[in-house]
Amino acid sequence: MTRAEIVFPPRPRALSTAGLLRSRAVARGGLLASAVATVTVAVATVCTLLAWLIVAVGRAGDAAPPGVPADEVAAQVDRGVLALVSAAPAPVLLVVILAGTAAAQLARLLAAARGREAENLRARGLSRRQSAGAAAVEAAAVAVAGTGAGLALAVLLLALIEPGGVPAVVSLWWAAAATGALLGLVLTGAARPRPDSPVRGARASSAVAVLLVLSAAAFVLWQLPLARTAGFDLIVAVAPTVVLMAAALLVLAVFGAIAAACAVATARRPGWAPAYAARQIARRLPIYAVAVLLVGLTVAQAVFASAYGATSTAMATDSAALRTGADLRIDLAPDTATPGLVATAAAVPGVDAAAAALVAQIEIGSSQAQLVAVPETALQTVVSAAGGAVDRAALAASVVPSDGTLAATPLPLGAAATGVRVTVSIETSRQSAADTVMLQAHVRDATGAHASLRLAGQSTPGPDGATLTAEAPLPDGAAPWSLLAVNAVQPATLVRAPVTVRILQAQAIGADALPIDGAAEVSADASEKVLWLATPDGAGAEPGVVRAVLTSALAARMGVQVGDEFEFRYAGAGRRAEFRVADIVPGIPGAATELAVLAPLGVLQVSMLQRGTTLVPASSIWAAGDPSADVALSAAFGDRAVAASAPGVAATIVAALVPGWWVALAGSAALALLAAFAIVQTLALTRRRELGVLRALGVTSGAQGRERAAELASVLGGAVGLGAAAGVLAAWLIVPGLVRAVTPGILPLGTPVALVWSGLVIAVGGLSLGLAALVAAAASEVRRAAQTATVGEDGR
Repeated sequence: MTRAEIVFPPRPRALSTAGLLRSRAVARGGLLASAVATVTVAVATVCTLLAWLIVAVGRAGDAAPPGVPADEVAAQVDRGVLALVSAAPAPVLLVVILAGTAAAQLARLLAAARGREAENLRARGLSRRQSAGAAAVEAAAVAVAGTGAGLALAVLLLALIEPGGVPAVVSLWWAAAATGALLGLVLTGAARPRPDSPVRGARASSAVAVLLVLSAAAFVLWQLPLARTAGFDLIVAVAPTVVLMAAALLVLAVFGAIAAACAVATARRPGWAPAYAARQIARRLPIYAVAVLLVGLTVAQAVFASAYGATSTAMATDSAALRTGADLRIDLAPDTATPGLVATAAAVPGVDAAAAALVAQIEIGSSQAQLVAVPETALQTVVSAAGGAVDRAALAASVVPSDGTLAATPLPLGAAATGVRVTVSIETSRQSAADTVMLQAHVRDATGAHASLRLAGQSTPGPDGATLTAEAPLPDGAAPWSLLAVNAVQPATLVRAPVTVRILQAQAIGADALPIDGAAEVSADASEKVLWLATPDGAGAEPGVVRAVLTSALAARMGVQVGDEFEFRYAGAGRRAEFRVADIVPGIPGAATELAVLAPLGVLQVSMLQRGTTLVPASSIWAAGDPSADVALSAAFGDRAVAASAPGVAATIVAALVPGWWVALAGSAALALLAAFAIVQTLALTRRRELGVLRALGVTSGAQGRERAAELASVLGGAVGLGAAAGVLAAWLIVPGLVRAVTPGILPLGTPVALVWSGLVIAVGGLSLGLAALVAAAASEVRRAAQTATVGEDGR
């Protein structure tokens, strides 16, 4: 009898830490690759976005108008950077939130897939501390690999779209490291096993979180209208993130209510479809909630980015055009906008028309306001429509004199006129006083530009005084000319005596006689008087009221309505006048403040001459034409600064946030797809046993695949639709206020919220195609697995 040999099984080989990590990674390589991809996309998106903003700041000076001093450009750049600092955190926060959620979902899926593996390792002696350490090392490796890949991807993207931004990306290594480290912590924390907690406690925690988000959104909506572009503002920084998160929670609440209602409604119908899919959605809502939340948030972000891009561009462009007043503008103060300078501006290539404009400060009681006056003919030719914010025809109709208000009736000199000649009689008790009298004529050219002419001549002594015939040529300007007023002046001399000056005749040199008359007495107390004035009542009439258009802010400040009259003072001049409110509009062209008033320049000049003998000069030239003619226009005026109807340097810097939102959206869409993939895999893992049960009940594999496809398509499609509606609501609530808060120079014009439809369709369409691919892949996997699925002991 041979002795039987006893063979013992080989002892299991001790598993080293490196071997454990390698085995774990090989077993779940697909999920780890998805986690690395999540970190890569997040890091690349954050670095690309920040690098783009850095490049925009670096080239901000390129948008400076010609002739603007370097120190002023630097000041505008500083304003833009301060505003951008408040606005930039919002898209970064959304990307980080989406990335963190996707990473957490992948970590939970990875932990669930390793459930039995973890039990076997603990049976072989692996402690919980060692298991946690291995998970931490694995998460760190994922974070490091994703950070490096993300930074390299950002460099590649910038090299393709903006090569000058590559150094900026490299300098953002700290942002890449911070993003990767944060996601590594999320991966580590989400993968840790959690003890079962009571459902009531979990629901209470969720309710508190929802309440906090909704309260924060309400607080942001309350405070955002009060924000100003004066530096970093926490409300502005978090407003889009908080409101979009609240919108996503609203999507989840509506989806849950619809899912519950559909489950009840379909349960009454015979057959397993669609009742089974509807009940599964309602039953597994805690799992689907993450997908609904992320997809809804991403689609809402797409709508928000589209609305912010279109609305901010429109508001900045309209505000710049309204603030400039015309396509091009040159401020000449303290010089005067003479007819010759206006003609020079009109002759510049690219300029279609030009006019002189008066922009001055006025005082209304204790309030300060800005007065803008342009020639009546320029209201519909030179004044900018500002993208429809200005109704030029309505403005022109509003300032037409009516209801006894002051009217200006300049006397045409004729197209052939070359000068003005006036003959007056001078009555005085001292002949020497008669010799000191001078005449002055106020004329306007075809554009409405004003010129003051000193008429030169010699007086001829007479029995009761003297006769003076004086003339002056017309200056450079646009014919035909018109006569606005004739003044008599007695300069300050040692010989002062009362003098009565009377117009005998007048003529446009080279043209016809002028039917004017008038008389006035000049003396030491009143050394200058108006002899003739272009009003229906002539000189000496009671000063009239000028029709004017007010901004709604000024009307609210003063408490006036259409038809009311009020007195004002020219700041620094001491003279007064009266306005009658003809209309109230959101903004006045050419005004740099919300408190402004618009009046017709010709009527306003007549009003000045009724109350005095001098005019507050127009010192601005407005031109209509191609804004690109600003360089030639600046050169024609000795390199003076030219303002164009385009956003300034500060607004241009903040405008870099528009493509920044699209960059963030692209990254968010990729992250949402990764998260959706993890959720679909989680569902497949938790619902593996039901495939065999359904097959045993006679449900074919094809029917199971179609049911899963319909279930996933309902969830993801519903999230897309509800997310779009929530995005529209969020955009309507905060986009106009956010643009005003972050963009310097925005005026309250009531610009409606608009959408960039092309970008929105591409973004939502691309996300929908990705989700459809996930649904198709999941349905195919269910169909394949259901062909061989059986009912195990745990399912009996």
